[in-house]
Amino acid sequence: MLKPPAPETRLDAGPPGHLHLPPVTLEGLREDDKHLLLWQTRGSAEFTVGGAPRSLETGHALWIPAGTRHAFTLHENSVLLPMFFDTATTATTLAEPAVIGVDRDLHTLFLGFLQATYSRIRPDVNIARRILALIEERPASVTALPMPTSRAALTVARTLRFNPGDDRSVDELAESAHVSARTVERAFLSETGMTLRRWRIRNRMEAAADLLRSRTTLDAVANRVGYTNTGAFRRVFKQHFGTTPGAYAAQVRVGIRTY
Repeated sequence: MLKPPAPETRLDAGPPGHLHLPPVTLEGLREDDKHLLLWQTRGSAEFTVGGAPRSLETGHALWIPAGTRHAFTLHENSVLLPMFFDTATTATTLAEPAVIGVDRDLHTLFLGFLQATYSRIRPDVNIARRILALIEERPASVTALPMPTSRAALTVARTLRFNPGDDRSVDELAESAHVSARTVERAFLSETGMTLRRWRIRNRMEAAADLLRSRTTLDAVANRVGYTNTGAFRRVFKQHFGTTPGAYAAQVRVGIRTY
């Protein structure tokens, strides 16, 4: 006769002191071509980032922009998980270090990002874009877009405002709002004066304009707003603003043009 399996051992069932992860101190750190997001999943850590002290507790994460010098001490029995965002493919408005509270949505996205980074399990979705959309402040210029008023179309618009690079088809977006694509497209045209395709392009271009302020690469901006082909992004941007992305960025940096 088969014996029943032994009861599962509880993680906290060992004697006092059974868990021991010694403290770790690292100094003189700097990532020149990667942004760094450090997730404190247990315990705490003390940081010096760009010369300023910061503390990190369980359930929080620390954003460190590329090129920022930092050092830290990870306290005893603490766990800190790093996530790296390559500057060549990551455009963001997060130009300064920031401590971020990790809610349930971010927790899930962080786990998905780490899973995709360190295993072959890679969902067919750009998780980095979704993480950045949650931790950034939304660009003010995007709010100039007229918004639809009907429930389903407004749901789609808010989804695209949140993540301009969302590459789902109209059918998929409509399905997420539990209506037909035809219903959504009619609502956009009647309630915003624009087709959904036109609204979506304008949303992407306004978001791209804000990202170009952050001195990031053109390829990274194109990727962030949903273009895999930088040449196509450049053409659409010029049609929308009447100037190339490079010229626009140069004008913004010298204060000629604002949005």
